[in-house]
Amino acid sequence: MKNILNAQNREELLTRITNLKETNSSLWGKMYANEMLCHLADQIRIATNQIKTRDFSSFFSRTILSKIVLLGMPAPKGKVKTFPEIDLAKGRGTKPTDFENDKTLLKKIVSDFLGKDSSFNYQSHAAFGHFTRKQWGRIIYIHFDYHLKQFGA
Repeated sequence: MKNILNAQNREELLTRITNLKETNSSLWGKMYANEMLCHLADQIRIATNQIKTRDFSSFFSRTILSKIVLLGMPAPKGKVKTFPEIDLAKGRGTKPTDFENDKTLLKKIVSDFLGKDSSFNYQSHAAFGHFTRKQWGRIIYIHFDYHLKQFGA
């Protein structure tokens, strides 16, 4: 299973980010490409405790749904809600700046995530509960892939 901790998988994602253009149109959803870059960065900020989220997980989401998602069940396009703490539509989360700067910042945040080891105290996933470094790496890969596809990258 693909994971951002795997060098080959990571390079594939970083190449797709590098090739992304500000003019790429969304195939679904309401975000613009620069907002998506900030949204992806915010996911890592959540994992690394830089943005706090409230826990809305349930027994079902922690024990069954999380495993299905980590196995690669595709998210329904445009149906999964953004965590309120990073929802740009509600004026929250990191605001886009310059497109190229946002791409560079996202790559730096990925690098910062990689610099943390398994002993780091990762925040629990708001929907799925406690995640290990490997599980965070997997969900980050899935989330990046989903949104890069959203913009044809």
